[in-house]
Amino acid sequence: MRRLPLLALLLTLPVLAGPRPTMAKTCTVDVVPAATLLLPYFEVDLTKPGGRTTLISINNASDRAKLAHVVLWTDLGVPTLAFDVYLTGYDVQTINLRDLFTAGTLPATADASQDRQDTISPKGQLSEDIGIPGCEGLLPPAPLSPDVVSHLTRAHQGLASPLLGGKCAGQAVGDSIERGYVTVDVTRRCSSLTPADPGYFGPDGVAGNDNVLWGDFFLIDPAGNVAEGEDLVRVESDPARFAGHPTFYERYVNASGADGREPLPTVWESRFVNGGPFTGGTHLIYWRDSRVRNQPFVCGVPPEWYPFPWEFSRTVIFDEQEQPQVPSCPFPITCPLIPSPFPAEAGRVPVGGAAFPVPYTFGWAYLDMKTFARSVNAPGATQSWLGAVHTALGTFSVGYEADPRDSGCNPQSVNPFF
Repeated sequence: MRRLPLLALLLTLPVLAGPRPTMAKTCTVDVVPAATLLLPYFEVDLTKPGGRTTLISINNASDRAKLAHVVLWTDLGVPTLAFDVYLTGYDVQTINLRDLFTAGTLPATADASQDRQDTISPKGQLSEDIGIPGCEGLLPPAPLSPDVVSHLTRAHQGLASPLLGGKCAGQAVGDSIERGYVTVDVTRRCSSLTPADPGYFGPDGVAGNDNVLWGDFFLIDPAGNVAEGEDLVRVESDPARFAGHPTFYERYVNASGADGREPLPTVWESRFVNGGPFTGGTHLIYWRDSRVRNQPFVCGVPPEWYPFPWEFSRTVIFDEQEQPQVPSCPFPITCPLIPSPFPAEAGRVPVGGAAFPVPYTFGWAYLDMKTFARSVNAPGATQSWLGAVHTALGTFSVGYEADPRDSGCNPQSVNPFF
């Protein structure tokens, strides 16, 4: 790589110093650097070495060194693993989640205090490289023990884990595929805490508020010869704006707004195509907030909110001639007990399949992802994320974020069509 002449470098530095300027707007899903990144759904197929897996990249938009805290959650919202990723200025770190579930391999990064020879996380010409408090002995990370690897593989398949006291933490689908979601927060110091733990947020907490993280994710299936990618969901921080208001981590800060993160939308619109070149049809990838501090549970006795019920009157399906149809419930008294096509906190559902039947081959869906409370112990879901994946089997696939219809700061309260 050609090195910049000294004069050119000096002239460039004032432009590159500090986070990149953006047109960020809170309460809006926009692609800008943020304090929190959300991988809304991942899957890793353990039955095939060349099967499905998920890649994520965590990037630093600033010349200042930053610490990113990665937390894995099951598809029912139970945290299972937390680790730190050190980023020099403008750094990029890619993670293949298969490495965690099969070999217990964590990304090898280290701050300047733990990397005095600058061989683990090299410093670039325009980048800062510093020591981070509390990272001694934690960076670079050691491989996960066999017991922890076994715990991860079992917990994310909905099986009992000895490290959870023999309890379960996710949906037991029975196909040996690891499922869940990931959050990544900018943090002030190394820690094993998760957002669900005391001391994570607040003036002296682990979490920081610098809007400097960005990244993307890829769901890849080498055996099926398809892959799709999308930006990681960016959740911006503005502590003054969200004090006492709904936030992304609201359930973990007792609705105080202490996390300072903007909430995500609640209503979405998405296209579906189940024919023509798209022989594999359309799948919807989703993330939902149960608003519950989920804990490991006795296997077979999941959280009270699960599965989210299907709110039929808040779903409208259109064909390409603008003909609408609202899914009907044959026995109204049982409607609240019928599982939604999106029953968990994170998942993937085929449009037109048994879980989400649609009357048309081509069209679009209006989806209100809010759910009414079943009881005081199971409050309704609010914020969410939705993406669409269209696949031509063995040839190509296309993935993108659905269109949000409202804002988590001002949720839509009525169905505008009926």
